[in-house]
Amino acid sequence: MRKKKRKGLDFDIESPLAIELRRVMIRINRELDLERKRCIMVTSSERGEGKSLFSLHFSQVLAHHMQKRILLIDGDMRRPVQHTIFQTGRGPGLAELLRGDDDGIRPCNTLLANLDFLPAGHAGENPSKLLQGARVRSVFDKLKSAYDIVILDSPPVVPVSDPLQFVDVVDGAIYMVLAGRTPRDVCERGVGILRGVGTNIIGVVANNLAEVLPYYYDHKYYGYGQRVRRAKDD
Repeated sequence: MRKKKRKGLDFDIESPLAIELRRVMIRINRELDLERKRCIMVTSSERGEGKSLFSLHFSQVLAHHMQKRILLIDGDMRRPVQHTIFQTGRGPGLAELLRGDDDGIRPCNTLLANLDFLPAGHAGENPSKLLQGARVRSVFDKLKSAYDIVILDSPPVVPVSDPLQFVDVVDGAIYMVLAGRTPRDVCERGVGILRGVGTNIIGVVANNLAEVLPYYYDHKYYGYGQRVRRAKDD
């Protein structure tokens, strides 16, 4: 029996949110040239700012519009969530690959064309140990060679140092901010931490704009999309 899609996977590729993500895609394409193999980290200051759902939906948009092989990695080995959306086990996954227990470990095929997923795995009590040494680069080099674009959903920057261990294996980082909620000083601290280790921050994405600026997605924007659909139906 096929598994029913979870809410995060039930994503309208023509929705206002998807259109905004396409704009992000276009901007990042200019920064990084996504025609080349790339690895992009998505992080934030703290938990609860929407980085995991952004990572998922952005991966879906890339897979749909760029028609390239996309791999989404849950790199938050302390509190992973992507496996609950895809309804897979937590592991084996990234942690096992970093530990060297990689016999037969392969990314999961999803129900979405061009998109595969690698869960966080079981890292134990101290995930930071797995992120030390040359093993990180060798694992990511292997994954990047098999996919066109890798999206890494990393832990937040302020509470843990784990994201800093990924800096050398990614081409750039997208920084998520929860509009109206993330204190400015916390955001500045997170960005400063990343820049302090030479992270290429390719964009800051404000989440929750619909709540902070209700007119941003008002009836005019939705009406435009509805008129387009009716025209197509006619």
